[in-house]
Amino acid sequence: MTNIPNQWTPRAYQRNLYNNFGYGFQHQRASWIVHRRAGKDSTALNLTARDMFRRIGTYWHLFPEQTQARRAIWNGIDRQGRRIIDQFLPPDVRQRASGNEMLIEATNGSVWQMAGSDNYDSLVGSNPVGVVFSEWALANPAAWDYIRPILLENDGWALFITTPRGRNHAYQTHMRALKSDRWFAETLTVNDTGVLTEAHIQQERDDGMSEAKIQQEYYCSFEAETDEQFMPTAPVMAAMREEVGVNPTDPLVLGVDVARFGDDKSVLRFRRGRDARTIPPQKFEKIDTMQLAARVAEAIQRENPDAVFVDEGGLGAGVVDRLHQLNFHQVQGVNFGSSSDYRVDGAPKCVNKRTEMWAAMRELIKAGMMIDSDPVLSYELLAPTYSYDKNNLIQLEKKEDMRKRGLKSPDDADALALTFAYPVQPYSMQQRHEQQQEPYDPFRRAS
Repeated sequence: MTNIPNQWTPRAYQRNLYNNFGYGFQHQRASWIVHRRAGKDSTALNLTARDMFRRIGTYWHLFPEQTQARRAIWNGIDRQGRRIIDQFLPPDVRQRASGNEMLIEATNGSVWQMAGSDNYDSLVGSNPVGVVFSEWALANPAAWDYIRPILLENDGWALFITTPRGRNHAYQTHMRALKSDRWFAETLTVNDTGVLTEAHIQQERDDGMSEAKIQQEYYCSFEAETDEQFMPTAPVMAAMREEVGVNPTDPLVLGVDVARFGDDKSVLRFRRGRDARTIPPQKFEKIDTMQLAARVAEAIQRENPDAVFVDEGGLGAGVVDRLHQLNFHQVQGVNFGSSSDYRVDGAPKCVNKRTEMWAAMRELIKAGMMIDSDPVLSYELLAPTYSYDKNNLIQLEKKEDMRKRGLKSPDDADALALTFAYPVQPYSMQQRHEQQQEPYDPFRRAS
């Protein structure tokens, strides 16, 4: 019978994963970030074939989409002109094969099957002991939440292979892997593998590939901007290190993003001109509107902001109403979905208010702004993408669409964006004094 792996030997840069991950090894989870055209899937397939004959069980290879799985692997041809499935599982080690199911059963009873992470629940009822998530950065992250308990119960392994696509769920997976002894984590760029030369990279530049795309695809940069990324990376990174002069007469603005769902946070963010760093943010989980209104009221009394902009969509309307009852007149509700006020030559440029606020925030960050060196904030600022609607208006990615990509709601960044809702003039000191004559009681009834 054919030896496994069949007519395949791991290259030098593939050996670390091949020799340290899988059945019988310490590492049962792996995040393998490798540049384009370095044989990620080939390594994963041959590693899987090896383990199929070490431990009898079901093994899955999941691409982002079902059709992509069929095209790339099941019907794919390798560089030597061989069918890919014939190379890693040759006919004489098969008991049966099903093209409709993209399934191969080995002679020892192990089963290998392909599917799309967009259709992972079609495999319900199976009990995999090894799963490869190919192009994880483009896959449906819900697939991992579905599969994880199965692998935990049967001591199975999971291998995530991808090139970066910004700071999305694949970035989060890799960051967790780097911090855990249970995970194998490795990043391999063209400088590490030697597969491609600088001449190859230059050819890609000459053929029109953007520098950001080159950094992403060949140098495995999570920081490189995707073509659809709304907030540029370099200014955000600079803003965390920036030291700019602050005008104490600039208005102080408070933005309040109100949590809508169980895992979301309500966030309070202050900004005075270009300074969003001096006053620390406040973040709250699982508090009701009355409790949040009390927290906002306390912050208003403590910091005396000139304006307070509260996301009034959903539960936020209750927070706005309560603060108005308490006579905080500088509080104004902001509807993220309302029409944008920004015009150029009388014509709108943004689909809605939320996009407008993010655009204003982006311009000040690019012009020089101080934000705290918080990885959560930088991640949230860089995560959303953008598109254009049928009227050629800019549309910031919706929160629900971010969740579909496995990203959490950017509550912290939205709170900061709210400080850009409207132009603000400072209250006079007399107005502030008059407003604060009566001590604040968060439990008093409105008259």
